[in-house]
Amino acid sequence: MENPIRKNRIFLETEEPKPSYYYGDEPEEFRPKRHYNPTAFAWGALAASLLLLIGLAIWYSFFREGRPGFGVNGVADGKSPLMPKGSLAQELQRPYLPDGTNNPLLTKCVTLYKQNYRKQSFDYCTEFLTGPATSQEKSLALTVLGVIYDEDGRFPQAIDSLQKAITLDGNNVYAYYNLTLAYAHSGQNSAARSTALKAREIAPNDPRIALMAGNLFNEINDPDAAIDAYKQGLSSSPDDPYLTYNLALSYFKKGEIPQAEEHFKLVVMRARSGKLAALSNSYLGNISYNRGDYVSSEHYFREAATITPNDAKALYNLSIVLKKNGKLEESVKYLELANQAGSNDPELFRSIAEGFEQLNQGEQSINALQKGLKYNPNNLDLLFQLAETYYNKGDLLAAEETYRRIVDSTPGDSFTETALLNLGVVLDQMERYGEAITYLNRVLDLNPKNAKAYYNLGLVYKHTGNGTQAIENFRKSSYLDPDDIKPKEALGDYYLENKFYREAIEEYSALFKQKEDYYKVALKLAEAYMGTGESSSAEKILLQVLNRSKNAGEIKQAHKKLALLYNKSKDPDMKNRAKDEAYRSAHMDPEDYEGRLVLSKILLDSNSVLDREKAIEELTAIVRSEVKPKTASTAYNYLGVAFYKNGEYKKAVRSFQNAIDLDPSNTEAYDNKRAATAALEDSSKRDGLF
Repeated sequence: MENPIRKNRIFLETEEPKPSYYYGDEPEEFRPKRHYNPTAFAWGALAASLLLLIGLAIWYSFFREGRPGFGVNGVADGKSPLMPKGSLAQELQRPYLPDGTNNPLLTKCVTLYKQNYRKQSFDYCTEFLTGPATSQEKSLALTVLGVIYDEDGRFPQAIDSLQKAITLDGNNVYAYYNLTLAYAHSGQNSAARSTALKAREIAPNDPRIALMAGNLFNEINDPDAAIDAYKQGLSSSPDDPYLTYNLALSYFKKGEIPQAEEHFKLVVMRARSGKLAALSNSYLGNISYNRGDYVSSEHYFREAATITPNDAKALYNLSIVLKKNGKLEESVKYLELANQAGSNDPELFRSIAEGFEQLNQGEQSINALQKGLKYNPNNLDLLFQLAETYYNKGDLLAAEETYRRIVDSTPGDSFTETALLNLGVVLDQMERYGEAITYLNRVLDLNPKNAKAYYNLGLVYKHTGNGTQAIENFRKSSYLDPDDIKPKEALGDYYLENKFYREAIEEYSALFKQKEDYYKVALKLAEAYMGTGESSSAEKILLQVLNRSKNAGEIKQAHKKLALLYNKSKDPDMKNRAKDEAYRSAHMDPEDYEGRLVLSKILLDSNSVLDREKAIEELTAIVRSEVKPKTASTAYNYLGVAFYKNGEYKKAVRSFQNAIDLDPSNTEAYDNKRAATAALEDSSKRDGLF
């Protein structure tokens, strides 16, 4: 049976890579805004400590009888490695100031700032401007003031101060550098670009200027200019790993993967260890993963995890590629290490949880999600995924509680709508139909055009036996979303199950015309034709499935239905064809006990003693297998018929009783047992036993 919740998750929404700082510590991670996207993408990625590239899209799709339509909410997939991410527009580069000057008073002004005594530095530089000093010295003091204004978010004052600095000294490269940052921070990208070009003109051999300019150009989506800036910086500092790393990122952003790969390898050679080497190994792992070279990918991810053993993303990525390489035990080990390492990023915990779920570690998946929720109790992505994971474990009460939590924490928006829809589906699964109807109607209060809500209402009403309401809601859903085939199929299924064959034929025929390769519906259409006695139409459809479908399960079903169809004929040739089709179906999948039951019935119906013995062999094998009670009940009933035809009435009575014990609703077995009991009594009287 298909899992009621199916995830359609792979995606990747690429963002610009995050450049490296030139000197000093790595920046703190910023938390990106959560995005929600109904489209699923597939794309491998990798880990690094700078931030996680996570797009979105967990699709929650519940499938039970009739396939309920579940609401969707975007979350991380967890099936592919994670890639470092970050919008360049969010990165604040560190200011650039000289280490000292020839003027001790000015040097003190700069030093106080660098020692993080910002207020004292501001006051000292302001006082310095009132005293005797050269234009170049006052220009540098104004530069320090501009930097402080910029860091405080007072961009107009920062720009004004830095422009005054340039007026006093047109060659003050520090003023141009920091003015570029102030323009960028205030969103004046055109002015920032012009100022960056001027800084490069003044100091063409300064790698710090080259790095700043390249990062800015990347930030304003001009990778060609960024590449040119990085190359210019490398011309004077060819071994600089930071310039090399950012050049590699620019190539990666442009999709020039061979060049990116070459420069990431150079970074690994030059940096040896440390953050840049770890990041470069992560990108190399990503590149190898996406080209299908999982052995190389494992090597690079191992290197990244070795350099940064406490980086949860690096450990997670190594786990993913180990799973790909069939090293499941080691994959679980590194996934556990990733979960233990932890992070304040809920996106990572979603990915770890998904990794555990794929490895059938349901409890650990829940643990990872709950750990993520400790950092952000109202993270909707984590809550949606937690509810789904509970559902996969069969814990409907916990799933219900989690969806109620989402409803209570959202203000009647699209997330409320999705959670209410999912809650209605869960309550339907729990057979709490009245509550399910209430919550699905609340969805329609929020959005009267929600086709999925009408579809699921149709399923709930169907389960309650209210056919009129079921039909009405299926039709409303189909009207609102004509491209969705599920409501039409559900309507056809309702008609077929209730033996309204003409109506079923009408629905299935329209659906099969809309989607000509939907052979699952074609099989149902053939069954409806069989119900009306239109054997030729049914045969035509079933042969079409055999000739066109590439799905083994559909082909097997077609053979099975053809066997039943041909078996209805009194023509001996058709009876033989029925036998052939039944054998084909049974031999395609020996574990398909339904197919073997069909074969047994056809063998019994042939009235051949040899066929009957073959049927007894098949049925005996079925009842000795681990099958569902209803299947075993049907097999025992057929066995009873076989024994009855052989005159073995005692065995027949015993078989019919077994059928009743396994399925008390098997009315045919009751009738057969009465007939077999009467035959046994008559036989016993004839033999003088009574």
